[in-house]
Amino acid sequence: METRISNARIVTPNEVVESSLAVSNGCIQAFEPNGSGIDFDGDYLIPGLIDIHTDNLEKHFYPRPGVDWDAQSAAIIHDGQCVSVGITTVFDSLSIGSWSDNEARHLDNMLKLVEGLETADQEQQLRGNHLLHWRCETSSPVLEDLMDKLVPHRLTHLLSVMDHTPGQRQYPDIEKHKARWKAHLGLTDEEAEARVANAQEKQAKYTPMNREVVDKVAKKRNLALASHDDQLPEHIHDALAIDATIAEFPTTIEAARLAKENNMTVVMGAPNLMRGGSYSGNASAAEVADAGLLDAFASDYVPRSMIEAAFRLTQPPFDWSLPKAIATVTANPADSVGLSDRGRIEEGKRADFIRVKVKDGRPLIRGVWVAGERVG
Repeated sequence: METRISNARIVTPNEVVESSLAVSNGCIQAFEPNGSGIDFDGDYLIPGLIDIHTDNLEKHFYPRPGVDWDAQSAAIIHDGQCVSVGITTVFDSLSIGSWSDNEARHLDNMLKLVEGLETADQEQQLRGNHLLHWRCETSSPVLEDLMDKLVPHRLTHLLSVMDHTPGQRQYPDIEKHKARWKAHLGLTDEEAEARVANAQEKQAKYTPMNREVVDKVAKKRNLALASHDDQLPEHIHDALAIDATIAEFPTTIEAARLAKENNMTVVMGAPNLMRGGSYSGNASAAEVADAGLLDAFASDYVPRSMIEAAFRLTQPPFDWSLPKAIATVTANPADSVGLSDRGRIEEGKRADFIRVKVKDGRPLIRGVWVAGERVG
C-alpha cells in the first residue's frame, strides 16, 4: 500500500520542511519535491502523538458512578476519541492496588476491562496502537498478587510506582485531604483521622518491599519504569535506586530538577499547562518548562490537551520552536519507553502521522494515519 502526501509543512526533528512525503508498507520512505498525492494545502504534517499516561479508558467503562458499560465497547469509544485528537499510540494507564473508591479499579472490573481491550485489539476494532501502563500503588498489601494476575498481559509496556498516602507527594496537605474525604465520602472527623492513620500504617509496612517487587518485575520483563508524583529529593533518589528512568508529574521544581540532572525523562500533565496550573496546587507545567526541565507531556485525563499543549509552547511566554515543542508529545515520550520505531518523521520510521491546521492559534486535526493507513 503506497501513499503520497504533497504540499505539506513537514515537522522533522530539527526543522519545518515544505515538501512531499512518500509512504509504503506502513513506513516513511522518502521526502520528495512537491508533486501529486493527497494535497495538505500547506497544513502541518507531524508525527502521531504518543500518550504514555491516560486515565481516559476508565471513564468510558464507568461513565457514571455505579453504571458500567460494555468493556469492549468502552475500548472502541476511547480509541476513537484518542485518534480524533491525533494520538496514535495510547498507553492505557490502569491502577493496581489503588485504594480509591473508583469502581473501575476493582480487580474483577479490571480483568473485564483488559479483556475488552484485548478483544477489540485482536478483532482490529481499534484504529490506534494501544499498550498498557500499570500504575502500582506501593502501599497496597496485595500488590504483588495483583501484579501476578495483570502484568503478564501481552500489551504491557510500562510500569510505574505511586504512593497516594496523604501527607506527601500529590497530597502534601493532610488537612485539605481530610476535608475532601469528609465532603465527598461523608466521613466524620474521627473516620477521616482513622483513614489517614490506616493509610500511613500501610505505607510504612508495605511500600519498601513493594518498590522492590515492582523493580524486580520491570527488570525481569524488560519494561520501562516510571516514578509518579515525586515531591522531595529523597523521592528521586528512591526512584533512581530502582532504576526508574521517567519522572512522571513531579510535584515540585526541586524534584523535577534533580530528575533532569540524573537523566530521567520529566513528564508533566498537558492539562496542567492548559489550565494554568495543577489542580492539586503542585508545580505547574509552565514553571517546569520555563526552568528548562520539561521533556514530555501526557494527557492524564484530557486526550485533547496533548496537541494543544505542544502548540501552546510555541506561543509567548515560551516561544519554543515548533520541532522542539512537537517533540514533547512525539519523539521524547517514544524514546522514554523504548519505542524507537515511531515519534519522528524520518525515513524508515513507522508512518504514524497527522495533518494539523492552525486556526486562530488553535490546532485542528484534519487527518490521522496509522502505519500508513488513514484512520481519521
